[in-house]
Amino acid sequence: MSDERMQILVVDDDPSVRRIIAAMLGRWNYEVILAGDGLEAWEILQRRDLRFVISDWMMPGLTGPELCQRVRAAKFANYVYLILLTGREDKSSLIEGMNAGADDFLVKPVYLEELRVRIRAGERILRLEWQLEERNRHLNEINRTLADAYATIRHDLESAAAMQKALLPPPLRLPGVAVDWLFRPSSFVAGDMFDYFVMDGQRLSFYQLDVAGHGVPAALLSFTLQRELSRGAVEQRLRQQDSSLDAVAIPPRVVADLNQRFQSGIDPLFYFTLIYGHLEWRSGQVTLTQAGHPRPIWLRRAERRTDLVGGSGFPVGMLPDLEYDAITFELAPGDRLFLYSDGITECVDAHGEQFSEARLIQLLEATADQPAATVSTRVGQALRKWKGDDNHQDDITLLILEREPRS
Repeated sequence: MSDERMQILVVDDDPSVRRIIAAMLGRWNYEVILAGDGLEAWEILQRRDLRFVISDWMMPGLTGPELCQRVRAAKFANYVYLILLTGREDKSSLIEGMNAGADDFLVKPVYLEELRVRIRAGERILRLEWQLEERNRHLNEINRTLADAYATIRHDLESAAAMQKALLPPPLRLPGVAVDWLFRPSSFVAGDMFDYFVMDGQRLSFYQLDVAGHGVPAALLSFTLQRELSRGAVEQRLRQQDSSLDAVAIPPRVVADLNQRFQSGIDPLFYFTLIYGHLEWRSGQVTLTQAGHPRPIWLRRAERRTDLVGGSGFPVGMLPDLEYDAITFELAPGDRLFLYSDGITECVDAHGEQFSEARLIQLLEATADQPAATVSTRVGQALRKWKGDDNHQDDITLLILEREPRS
């Protein structure tokens, strides 16, 4: 309600009553609009934004209560405060007027101070409504601003998610080796990342990492790490520094190098788990280093059994000057090696039960004779059925390395 003079519509078929009330209101600096009966008042209310009406009860054409009923039924944008003037003082008249939509009553003859008190009471109500309108208007502006900001953020996140997915390598076929994967971020962008690339024309280097936390901060670090590890950049740099490094020594040196370079002095919980390794596709020899990542699952196809590989190791970025070890084993033709993030085993159902390592192993054993691409699809379907939807609390990543069986 602005500081401008309030406009009050005075409705009465008696000119003398109109003049008296108008004179009173003029003394209090109100702007007065006059109407000779209810029909004229109704026409004025439809043309002008008036919020205060003082109306006589008995008038030809349209009575005061009937005017009240029309105003309430019209549902104007702003509330209209209605005071009825009447010579009646009985309770039934009061009830009738209130049912018609009146807010207050004045019994004729109208006394100066009583009129002033009644108008001030109406003003307080209208001012409260105005303040509420202003707050709602302000909230709507904030909501519009937030909606615009959210739309911008959503667009940016969708673009970032598309960029992140574009960084993922396509499924791969090499002489005797096949690679496939499953990737489902918990939000638009993920803290999980993986890649694989050919080194020296005889080795497939691979890694899988999981940055602690979710969303944009984790994704930013995973982007940085992907760029750092892209196409074996760390391996090549370490070989340039030490030409005596052999294939077995490279994975632990890569992990130790990352651990030294990605120490977080800001947040001690900002770290990542990692598996980095090689697969020599002709011999099937695997060399890998683990840094806090879930132990890979080795499916021995000929024996129809699985083994968990290695131990665990310490996550990267938590403590400086750590040394890491490598483990070596040989995949026989038909064997598979599964690298996965804990988002798979820790996926919870509606009752809070985790999918678990045991269920994952059982599923991988049951699909041993199916193509790697089918296995990744089956794992995704199983997690969706377990969770009930695809809205996971953690990123889902599965990397499948298969030494293909001899034909």
